[in-house]
Amino acid sequence: MARNKRAAYPALGIPATRTARLTALANVLVLGATAAFTMPDGTRAIAASKSVARTVKSAQATTARLVEIATNGSAARSLTGWTSRSHSGGVAVKRVTGLTGPFPVTTGVRISRSGGTGTWAYALTALKSPQTAFTVGKTYTMSGWVRDLAASGRPIGLLLGNANYQHRPTTTAEYPRFIDTGWHYVSRSFICTAPGFADTAFYLGLPASGSFDFQLTGLSVRAAPMPAPARMAVPPSTVVSFAGAAGTAPDARTWNYELGGHGWGNGEAQTYTSRATNVRLDGTGKLRITARRETFTGPDDITRTFTSARITTKGKLAVAPGSYVEAPITAPTGAGLWPAFWLLGTDIDKVGWPASGELDIFEGVGARPTMAHSAAHMAASDNPKTDFPYGWGEAGGTTDLGEPVDARAHKYGVYFDAGTVRFYIDRRPTMSLWAADALATGRTWPFGGPQYMILNVAVSGEVDTTATAFPREMAVGPISIWNTGLPF
Repeated sequence: MARNKRAAYPALGIPATRTARLTALANVLVLGATAAFTMPDGTRAIAASKSVARTVKSAQATTARLVEIATNGSAARSLTGWTSRSHSGGVAVKRVTGLTGPFPVTTGVRISRSGGTGTWAYALTALKSPQTAFTVGKTYTMSGWVRDLAASGRPIGLLLGNANYQHRPTTTAEYPRFIDTGWHYVSRSFICTAPGFADTAFYLGLPASGSFDFQLTGLSVRAAPMPAPARMAVPPSTVVSFAGAAGTAPDARTWNYELGGHGWGNGEAQTYTSRATNVRLDGTGKLRITARRETFTGPDDITRTFTSARITTKGKLAVAPGSYVEAPITAPTGAGLWPAFWLLGTDIDKVGWPASGELDIFEGVGARPTMAHSAAHMAASDNPKTDFPYGWGEAGGTTDLGEPVDARAHKYGVYFDAGTVRFYIDRRPTMSLWAADALATGRTWPFGGPQYMILNVAVSGEVDTTATAFPREMAVGPISIWNTGLPF
């Protein structure tokens, strides 16, 4: 639940950068003092500088020792294995020579179009024996050098699939945008979730309409060992219980109240209170946070037309890196409701947000009742106040449960440490992230430090809640923490 971002999903009433479009910048390594710019549609684009070249060289040296699956990622002698198609307007694919840049080859591919209107465009380059190259559960890295000769800021997608956007060993995809003509290294690791097929290829998602002009070289897909959580089937190290008489408050030795109606950096419409009508134990081992439509003035003298609650373990209980934390949650639905279970770095008062790091284990969008969202927020390496997240648009960042989030409790969990973050729903992995990718993209990685927990239900101030029936409630069962890694 991002603290200082606005209106990524105004139609849904979600005032935060949980944006699918922020995927456009995920894992873009920029050669230079990484300078990020906000595009008119709210996404970020990058201009090149020199500060992270050593990281690129290190990543390349590591992957160079691994078996290459891409067959002709630099068009070394010909365009064998390269194809392209577009719904409207022909896409030209040409081999180029004499390239110079921070890579060891001199050849590459130029992909361009002078214009057109349509709904899709792509280029493919072949993979070696893709039906046997991918093993479910194994980690891989796809990467390459890209530049936009038009400095247009238009996205180009790097992913795996066939010409029909099927036969995909992973749903992970990256859509970088560049507003200069320099070379940029794009790298994204993934866990294989499905087998490859004979027609699975390195798929380049191109702008569906208008003109574009990209050059690429060194496109690569390789198996790559990445940090993984320890696994130990043991009882939880800590259980945060919500046992107690119905109507009583959560344990004050563990929980704090955050109070007031100042919007919380997100344009929220509610006042948070500590009243039992907004937060209480239910007598059956659950915590209940209730959002109500009522006029109330909080301790900050701000009057709002909704009340709810937000409680934290700040200063009382921290989750150590190397831990897995999960909770069973039944969340409310309805336009404008924004329930969340999330973590913030315990050093937030010292370093600020987003430098502290934030892990959104679960967020709900009331108007999209079957969707569960996760996100990781961290600062850009060149500015500790700039949020550079892996958001809802990442593979696994948004999960369709197939039923409303209020139908029954689901277990939402996260593992984090200095090398990786893994999100889970009902102990099934959803989104996986790695420090190596983050650092190679101009991000920081603050998840090697402890985090504290937050539970809340917000009401958006940017969506019509007229049709939403109040009160609406989030029920949370015991929160379990394993400091030994994954218990499954």
